[in-house]
Amino acid sequence: MKKIYILDSSAILSGKPLYLEGKIVIPESIEREVVKEDPKLLQIFLGRDVRYEKPSKKSLDEVNRVAENLGERERLSDVDKEIIALALDHREEGDVCIITDDYSIQNVSSFLGLSYRGISEKGISERFKWGYRCEGCKKFFKRPYSSCPVCGSKLKPVVRKRTRV
Repeated sequence: MKKIYILDSSAILSGKPLYLEGKIVIPESIEREVVKEDPKLLQIFLGRDVRYEKPSKKSLDEVNRVAENLGERERLSDVDKEIIALALDHREEGDVCIITDDYSIQNVSSFLGLSYRGISEKGISERFKWGYRCEGCKKFFKRPYSSCPVCGSKLKPVVRKRTRV
């Protein structure tokens, strides 16, 4: 089965050698980010099967739906969502693996049945569903608000459910 790697910017910006045999896919938005940071870092991919792509709307919608359900929506950047969506887009083509140290990307990927691997970090050992508790009235909310709609106090993220990976 063909191996397909979706790279997070941390995988490229780490400067660590990546021994990846297979197709490498990088979101177009990361290419711009890396070129701005250090154009030489993209040279490590010269002569390799590298594609710069945009994810499908269908996959982005699925990632947003799952991220919302898990309470990860606020933790994921647009680029993070694109990385996961590209993995969904390529799932039918082969064995897809996201290369990232971002725990929120790993958490959402795990719930979607996608493989991931860290660069500098071990990776998650538990999957979380997040909720938000008011520091004032202690009321619990499934989604974040700028402040508690009941008393106006600050909301604090809390784990509402955890499962082993």
